[in-house]
Amino acid sequence: MTPPDWRSVLPRLMAFERSPGLYRVVLREPRPLFEHIGGVMLLATGRPVASLPEATANAHELRRAARFFVRTVMLRPGSDPFTLLGLPPDFESAQLREHYRLMIRLTHPDFGATAEGWPADAATRVNLAHDLLSSPQKRAAYAEAMHTHLPMRRRLMRP
Repeated sequence: MTPPDWRSVLPRLMAFERSPGLYRVVLREPRPLFEHIGGVMLLATGRPVASLPEATANAHELRRAARFFVRTVMLRPGSDPFTLLGLPPDFESAQLREHYRLMIRLTHPDFGATAEGWPADAATRVNLAHDLLSSPQKRAAYAEAMHTHLPMRRRLMRP
């Protein structure tokens, strides 16, 4: 995966925080944020981000904007497990582990998530998404249910 072009990503991140209604997130807009969602997640957690200048003058604002993106896009009501964990359909298991850890770090009450207005069920949703995507059988059943447009609950409860 290529490192983000931060000259494109960071302004979009700040613009999204200022005017989220201008973007059609269901169509994965703004595109640079979705294409480099791992970097956005790292920014949100406050962890060091490779290729991002350490002396970024507005580090606090970038972290706030990244957290806003995670909270309003990835954790929006009805998000599918891939969106919730910021994963492409062809993700690697190491990517699943890393994104899961980042999301738990952001959303679990033990890490102070309740103080910032994260959805009360966010950590539970992250855990459920991880459970589904980490199991090849559950992931296949989910993909089949999405393909056939049948309610997920009925598809997963099938014998």
